Amino acid sequence: MEKAKPVASVCFLDNRSISMDIESVIGIDIGTPMRLDEGEWFCELIIRSTNGTVALQLLADNSERFTVRVPESPYDE
Repeated sequence: MEKAKPVASVCFLDNRSISMDIESVIGIDIGTPMRLDEGEWFCELIIRSTNGTVALQLLADNSERFTVRVPESPYDE
């Protein structure tokens, strides 16, 4: 039997927020928003790391809530 490796470390802050540390990220994918019902949308966010995968199932009242904002980087790669 393989020894379990942690994929993510989760902290609950003030019972209203969650903080998650994921090391060795190798990819982030977001699915296409899907309408479940009037004013109810679903989307999945998948974070892949060398230690495993974290999948978040997200619900919102509008598909535009799932827009990903990427800040400009001041660093050259």
